[in-house]
Amino acid sequence: MHAYIPRKTLAAAVVYIILQPLQAQAYPVEVITSVPIDTSVVPALAGISGELGTANSTLYQVGTAINQNGGKIAAEVEQAAQAQRDQDIFARQSERLEAARQSYTVPDSICSESASGAASSISSAARATQGALGGGSGISDAQIKQAVTDPSLASDTAQYRAAAIHAGYCDATDMATYAGTAVCKGLSTMPGADIQLATLIDGAGKPGKAPDLTFNQQQTDAAVAYALNSSTRAAGRQLGKGEVKSATGQQYTGLMTRYNAINDAGREPMLSMIAQSQPQEATRAALKEALNTPSAKAYYDETASPQSRKTGLMSAREFEQFEVGRRYANTAYLTDLQAMSGDNLTRESVRVQSLQNWLLLGIKQQLQKTALLQGQQLSLSATEAYRPQLQAKLREVSAGVTRNE
Repeated sequence: MHAYIPRKTLAAAVVYIILQPLQAQAYPVEVITSVPIDTSVVPALAGISGELGTANSTLYQVGTAINQNGGKIAAEVEQAAQAQRDQDIFARQSERLEAARQSYTVPDSICSESASGAASSISSAARATQGALGGGSGISDAQIKQAVTDPSLASDTAQYRAAAIHAGYCDATDMATYAGTAVCKGLSTMPGADIQLATLIDGAGKPGKAPDLTFNQQQTDAAVAYALNSSTRAAGRQLGKGEVKSATGQQYTGLMTRYNAINDAGREPMLSMIAQSQPQEATRAALKEALNTPSAKAYYDETASPQSRKTGLMSAREFEQFEVGRRYANTAYLTDLQAMSGDNLTRESVRVQSLQNWLLLGIKQQLQKTALLQGQQLSLSATEAYRPQLQAKLREVSAGVTRNE
């Protein structure tokens, strides 16, 4: 059996062997106990162990602090990245919203399409008004209305009526000549309105007044009076029921029918002008919406007729001029135009082109009407030129006379 060696003795031997110089000789010893080991080495080793524990604890705390700080830095980096992502998303949303606004919205600087879209209904309403005027509707003056609705009168009777109507439109010259007579009641507020072409174009009124494209009731009556005077139906009177039973009466009625057809064609452009000058309800909504644009409102305040200001309505003539003028006779619109970009500018260009197309269509229709009237004039001229020759030949045929050639 091996001899029992106490641990302290063995440790002392090991330390001793280690501490010996390499050149020292090793001698087998047996140490039972050692005071230096017990009093110096062991306590020193215990102190070192304690210091190592403290250092380990410190390192652990430092590591924990480093880990905590790293977590904070990671959280801050993540928050910064999230903030950057949110900012990028907001920027892209703002860009998309701006693009959508320019593409699909109509800013306050542009009138909406409804103003131009109402042109067709306004024109149709004016045509209907023209038919009503031809039947006497919309005329307040009793004498003028009777002149429109009564059948054709003999020439002398029509002349009396024209003089009676003119008594309400006496000018300064009439007053100086006929004052106090039945043909001049007094100086009129619309002097000479029943004999002046300006009554149809600019509206009746005192000399020097601004043109009115929307007529009031008195201006409408005066315009109809002018139409009556310049296209009278006084070539002959209408026959009675008993008179048309004879062959001659029937021939007379046929001639009057043809005459009335031609006379109506001569009066039609004037009635059309009067109808185009009547306030139309169809303009109310379109005009109200258009005036939401400051530039259009400024032009309206500068040019609108008194009747339009009073009623909030415009005639077809004035509305058409308003649509054109608020763009091309209005410097405020040029400011709006310069502020447009992208799709808004393109759409405004389309509106302008559409308006030009509408105006060109109106010109075409006027040319067609002019061609109709010229055709009728040509027919009348041909009739007057060939009637004497045809009648002469007819007399020769009736007499049985032939000419040898």
